[in-house]
Amino acid sequence: MQLCGTRIRIGLLEWGRVATVTGSETLSRATIYSGTMWYNVYLPVARGWTVTRKRWSGPNTKTRVGYTLDGHRGDLVVRGREYVDGVILVDERNPERAHCVTSFAYDLDRDEAGNWVGKLRPRLGIGMACWSVIVIGWLVFAGLAATGSRTDFAGSSPPATVPQAGTLQVSGTGTTKTIPCNGGYLSVSGLTNTITVTGHCTSVSVTGHANHVTIDSTDAISTSGSSNVVTDHWGSPKIANAGTSNTVQQG
Repeated sequence: MQLCGTRIRIGLLEWGRVATVTGSETLSRATIYSGTMWYNVYLPVARGWTVTRKRWSGPNTKTRVGYTLDGHRGDLVVRGREYVDGVILVDERNPERAHCVTSFAYDLDRDEAGNWVGKLRPRLGIGMACWSVIVIGWLVFAGLAATGSRTDFAGSSPPATVPQAGTLQVSGTGTTKTIPCNGGYLSVSGLTNTITVTGHCTSVSVTGHANHVTIDSTDAISTSGSSNVVTDHWGSPKIANAGTSNTVQQG
């Protein structure tokens, strides 16, 4: 999912055009009794082209945004903070591919008239390629080092467990899981997931966007992607914190 999202964003940098927003509808909003609540995390909110990325606490909200481009009508679901009036970019080659400007971890280029300048800057392209190599390399190393490997997707049952000296990959969107770990390797990706890790892991890797991961203890923590929050309860793990606005803390 993370690589697919990255591919769409790269396409929008080259082929994206500003769509006309036809309306928005709140699909769901979390409460203290159900859903995801955010506490002092970086969640972007857009007003037009201007994206504000400050610490924020509140409910997770899903908003359906309707848009049109050259007669094509489409819908986009924006998660995190409530959608206001952020710019929607649509891939002119495939109008079903669309993102709000809040999906980018950096400000987009505009000309003097305020119009979108569609081009992929060389430094940005190199940075994305390097990030992809680092993530893939880490996963390959973890797979070679492990004696076993499992993959857990959103909604799987029974609850997943990191195998001893093995690897578990967890992915999804907006899921909440508690995962026991006994000396294995855990990889978390996806969007807005809340993961609680009990026991001790050899290492924990977190990618994707706006994931919350709480760990009893681990020897190493690595992060990439954007706006992820990792909390370690005990120990002094080795930390490799990359990406944008990621937070690794002890508490």
